[in-house]
Amino acid sequence: FSIQAVEMIKGLLPENVSLVAFSPVDVFISIATVVLVFAVVFTIPVIVFEVIKFLKPALYEKEKKMLFRFLPLSLLLFVTGASFGIYVMAFFGLKFFAELGMAYGIQNLWSLSGLTESLAMIGIAFGLTFQMPLVLSFMVKHRIVSRQDLAGSRSIVLLTLLIVSALLTPPDLMSQLLMAAPLYALFEGTLLYLRFAEPKEKAEKNPEPEKKAREGQEKEEKK
Repeated sequence: FSIQAVEMIKGLLPENVSLVAFSPVDVFISIATVVLVFAVVFTIPVIVFEVIKFLKPALYEKEKKMLFRFLPLSLLLFVTGASFGIYVMAFFGLKFFAELGMAYGIQNLWSLSGLTESLAMIGIAFGLTFQMPLVLSFMVKHRIVSRQDLAGSRSIVLLTLLIVSALLTPPDLMSQLLMAAPLYALFEGTLLYLRFAEPKEKAEKNPEPEKKAREGQEKEEKK
């Protein structure tokens, strides 16, 4: 697995870039970092299951349903975000910095441990960023903010994402759009989900109108 991990990292490198180890333990630290990240990601479901098992007796039935609904989605979003960050954003970012060095006649000799740590940080950062739909859903559910307020702030959200993308990505339009576009798509997807979820939640909280409608329909059928 460690060999495959190193080959995966090398596969992300642009042309004319060489990986070097600047110390005897550089390779070991890099491999340990990659293995640790994969171990954390793949053991999260087990950890979460044990935490839920411990907390289950103290939770209400509604809270149990919410946990079992959101935790698998949270894990899926984290893995998707981390994969996007490493295989898309990091790929274009590394290509930009390699070309920048070549433009100034500098040979690209990159540290294996430094590259590994950077990829790990990018993966974790994007994995956490992709939790935005769950955070927004939580805020709306607990009435911290309304769906209408979120929908009305589309332009502000888009501008904020573009500014953040400009600060965190290389100074080229493609990299900025690659970061901002999926995040904004997640925002719009969250609004769409909340739009369809609101009537269902209202019906669960106030079932009387629906109950009366059914009773009226039954009376009409009896007549």
